[in-house]
Amino acid sequence: MTDKELCALIREDPARGHAALYDTYANYMYAIIFRILRDRGSREDAEDCLVETLLEIIRHIGCIEPDSLRAYIGQASRNRALNYSAALGRRARGTVPLEDAPEPSETHVEEDVEQKALQSRLLREIEALGEPDSTILIQKYYYDRKSPAWSG
Repeated sequence: MTDKELCALIREDPARGHAALYDTYANYMYAIIFRILRDRGSREDAEDCLVETLLEIIRHIGCIEPDSLRAYIGQASRNRALNYSAALGRRARGTVPLEDAPEPSETHVEEDVEQKALQSRLLREIEALGEPDSTILIQKYYYDRKSPAWSG
């Protein structure tokens, strides 16, 4: 099936056209996506990215010239995989994009200040206990580590 026939089928019968699009291009798309995500993501991540890319292509299929369908699909797969890879990297570092960060709230500022003051005072009191008690308490409750003598 040519790309022109595929685009015509998608317009005439979307369900069959989408299935034909998947059958024709899924392996090509997956190869591009997996090559980009292989070092950062899992097989499931590549599959999720493939589905997202297919949905994007289906949404924009009316704007794509049939003569450039394969090129559009390849570029869309590459772009989506690069974005997905960047998101996986941010998630691994524990960072979020600025637009996803929660808005600061004035009601929480006072609570945050009080909490920091309480934490500072608690840390000073623990340090006043001296060694080895202060180290044991910090390791146990701050770093959630277990003492070899306690485990068993």
